[in-house]
Amino acid sequence: MKITALVFAAISALQLTAAQPHGRRHLHAGRNLDLDKKDAAAAGNGIVYSPYNADGTCKSQDQVNSDFSKMNGFSLVRIYGVDCNQVSTVLNAAKPKGMKVFAGIYDVAQVDSQVQSLIAAAKNSWDSIDTVSVGNEVVNAGGAVAPVVAAVNSARNALRAAGYNGPVVTVDTFIALINHPELCQASDYAAANCHAYFAGVDASSAGSYVSEQAAAVSKACGGKKTVITESGWPHQGGTNGQAVPSKPNQQAAIDSLKGSFSSNPSSLILFTAFDDMWKQDNGNTFGCEKFYGILG
Repeated sequence: MKITALVFAAISALQLTAAQPHGRRHLHAGRNLDLDKKDAAAAGNGIVYSPYNADGTCKSQDQVNSDFSKMNGFSLVRIYGVDCNQVSTVLNAAKPKGMKVFAGIYDVAQVDSQVQSLIAAAKNSWDSIDTVSVGNEVVNAGGAVAPVVAAVNSARNALRAAGYNGPVVTVDTFIALINHPELCQASDYAAANCHAYFAGVDASSAGSYVSEQAAAVSKACGGKKTVITESGWPHQGGTNGQAVPSKPNQQAAIDSLKGSFSSNPSSLILFTAFDDMWKQDNGNTFGCEKFYGILG
């Protein structure tokens, strides 16, 4: 898909609304679709999860376990930070299901303390950690590239010293990665958030749109492996061009995404497991931020 610089800029502004951890931007979700667990949980795909109650408080281990009982057929779960003891609670819930954890260090300015929190929680479970991300859409939100690259390198060094030898990446929007391939170079693979809804395409075209952007990221990053670390569709909210939130359209978008990534399902992390009622909308989110949940 050819996108002009003007359109790229517009989509980039909208992509700011993708995902963030507690107390920050992370806004998206969805209600109970009439999705069979097998359909909703494409075997091999990942799924995003946020461990917060509607009032923003932390979910207990029992609550996290209950959520995970509904998360069937996924290969991994992505989280964004270390607050709420989420690395421990999510590992405890994911390991019995054979799910890997895509862990996150959210605040690049606090990378040293947050990586130590992650290490303390995961040091006996490195085989269950698929990836560690450092930052989420920092450059897309206006942050400088150099501090992100430095934070990735610092986190990687600390993690290697603690016995973790898996991938360390920074996650940003596909547009930010294309415009700043240094982010890919600092990462062990290219990790891109991409939401077709914000491009205004129809739900049935979500998969082709996102796969095209994944290919563009890989090309910009010198052929590097690319994982789409967020992609979903809202079931409620405002219309954006041909992108219309509804339960049937969410199902159509998820089917389209799964189909487009069927040859390599682990390169797609669906957004998100449950409605995130703790989130806030802004002028660029079309009233959709709470309503991306696939499972409830």
